Amino acid sequence: MPDMTHTQFRHLLQERLAANRDRILLRVVVAPRFEKPLELTGAGILERADKLVASLALPKERSVVLLLLPHSAELFLLHLGLILKGHIPAILAWPTSRVDPEKYQRNLVHQLSNLPADLFVTLPRLAENLAPGLPYSVAGLAMENGAAYERAFPEEPVREHLAHGNFPDRDTHPSEDTVFLQFSGGTTGAQKAIVVSASMLCRQFELLRDALRFTPEDGVVSWLPMYHDMGLIACFWMPLWHGAPSLQIGANDWVMNPELLFKYVSRYRPSFCWLPNFAFSYLAKRREQMKGEHRLDSIRAWINCSEPVRLGSMTLFSEAFARWGVRKQSMQASYAMAETVFAITQSELERAPLTVPRSRLRQDARNYCELAFDLIDGVYVSCGKPLQHTEIKIVAADGTVCADQCPGEIYVRMPSLFSGYWGADGFKTHSLHAGWHATGDFGFVSGSELFVIGRLKDIAIIGGQNVFPEDVEAIVNTVDGVYPGRVVVFGVDDQDYGTQSLAVVAEAKEDCDEDRALELEAAIRKLVLAAVGIAPRYVAIVPRRWIVKSTAGKISRRETRERFVHEWLTLPKAEVA
Repeated sequence: MPDMTHTQFRHLLQERLAANRDRILLRVVVAPRFEKPLELTGAGILERADKLVASLALPKERSVVLLLLPHSAELFLLHLGLILKGHIPAILAWPTSRVDPEKYQRNLVHQLSNLPADLFVTLPRLAENLAPGLPYSVAGLAMENGAAYERAFPEEPVREHLAHGNFPDRDTHPSEDTVFLQFSGGTTGAQKAIVVSASMLCRQFELLRDALRFTPEDGVVSWLPMYHDMGLIACFWMPLWHGAPSLQIGANDWVMNPELLFKYVSRYRPSFCWLPNFAFSYLAKRREQMKGEHRLDSIRAWINCSEPVRLGSMTLFSEAFARWGVRKQSMQASYAMAETVFAITQSELERAPLTVPRSRLRQDARNYCELAFDLIDGVYVSCGKPLQHTEIKIVAADGTVCADQCPGEIYVRMPSLFSGYWGADGFKTHSLHAGWHATGDFGFVSGSELFVIGRLKDIAIIGGQNVFPEDVEAIVNTVDGVYPGRVVVFGVDDQDYGTQSLAVVAEAKEDCDEDRALELEAAIRKLVLAAVGIAPRYVAIVPRRWIVKSTAGKISRRETRERFVHEWLTLPKAEVA
């Protein structure tokens, strides 16, 4: 596909929306109107998006516009409208119940302080109160229930941080083909803004369409937020570009009532649904509380993405909802990241993902006993084959390319790979290694399929043995009394022993006294020792919501470790790894 300019892209987008002028392309579910989602045709999108942009005083042509808005039709329409008028939107995360408040505030202040922007759009009261602390124009956008959203926003601490901020000089001249900015996950630090060009975007749409055999007769249902690449690209842009409908639920609404997802699948009969791994377990465990009967057989693919894929999570889900039409063959997996717009791999439709026994992996430093395979998944799950024109290689610490089933760092090279970040100095070209992007993820290739183990930086080395935190977390999640999905494991440097020690932080499912906390601690120590042959030196039982999550809703291991060291660690010679 030849390179495309921003102007060519927006003209093509307008043509595609106009060609579907009478077809419903977007449904937005906004509380409390759960029974009547707002429905927008191609013509309705063009008309309403144009009006929203016209209500703003854009500082210049090709303005970089930061959008801080709750889940709403206005967010989707303003994002599209700005692009159609030649501007460059960037969607910032609105706070949710799943995100640590302090982490959210730090990340937002970092973005507002370091992103070169021309305009910041948010709710009216927030706009008025945050404007004095910002070096660029600010506009308020009124919307239904806006006052309730404003009351829930942590305005005061954000305003105080901005008042003491040091804003660098700004260069807000984007490259000619920039369409919008999207953000990395932010689990290992502050989110980075990635420049998404017209060519990158169109190439991703084509690659994903071909891998999924996606047509205008398909449809997508999602509760994933627009500030996350899975929500923005896979669940909103991809169906819209190909003339298929999508239905968008607010993330907070889904967390409070996960059955909503199935309700809309039954009603509108979509064919694709992307979910992070935790959501499969979460839905399965909420099955007994669901009151309705639902038809889920229209979904061709439930795609597990965004986190290491666990066979146990997908099995729980498919078995829990088999009676409603979920087939094992519909359970799929993908490896994706914002730096490649979205998808890198995709499992083959109508075939359950392949698995590789953990014991088969060529990894001399890894010596789990057999009992571990009874406690956690005894296999690694494939994320599928690379998309067309996509290359993957596994690189060892010494820079050599790894053999089949030998783990190392995942490198990727593909047509939709990014070329730079958007930061304090404007656009900065990303340094690639001969066109390859080092992902920071650890995994292996078996045959032609990719298997992802976890983040390279997260590996703990205990007495010379590599321990993958995700494996230990899966074990601890089985302990009765631990809140499922709210466990973090990491290594802590210990100068006394000249190695790292293993630390486990687990949220209790219910409030517990000291005796109950000690019981949970003992159960965790016993189980981890039996499973991996290593006893955790530190086990912290903490209350719910103690663990830090990123703005994308993922557990932030680095910041949780920092909080643990600050609040729990008392040995003076131990410090963060």
